[in-house]
Amino acid sequence: MYSVKILILDHAAALRRVYTVSRKLEAQSVARNMFLCNALTLKELQSVYAKRSTPVKAAELLLNIVMNQSDNVYSCFLDALKSTNNRHVFEFIVSASCKGTNKLFSSSSSVEA
Repeated sequence: MYSVKILILDHAAALRRVYTVSRKLEAQSVARNMFLCNALTLKELQSVYAKRSTPVKAAELLLNIVMNQSDNVYSCFLDALKSTNNRHVFEFIVSASCKGTNKLFSSSSSVEA
C-alpha cells in the first residue's frame, strides 16, 4: 500500500480522462458506495442502476453526475473506486495526473491509495 497526496483542482477534467476506461468501470458498485456515503441521491443511484444492461452508459452517467458535483463528492468517488473492484480506474486517474503534462492534482490533500 502506498500513499498519494492530491488536491483536486479540476475534478471535471480528471473525470473526462476516465471516459477512456469507462468500459471497465463497474458503475453500480461505485454508485452504491457513493450513495452509502451520502454523495449520491437515491434518484441518482436509481438512474445508474436503470442502465445496468448497458454498462458503458451507466459508467458515463455516473461520471456525468460526479462531474457536476462538489470536490467532496469527487473525493467520495475516488474512495469508492478504491474500495470496489475499480482500483484500476483510480490508478489511471492518479497516474495520468502525475505525468507532469496535466497538473490536475497537486500534493496538498491526502488520499490514501
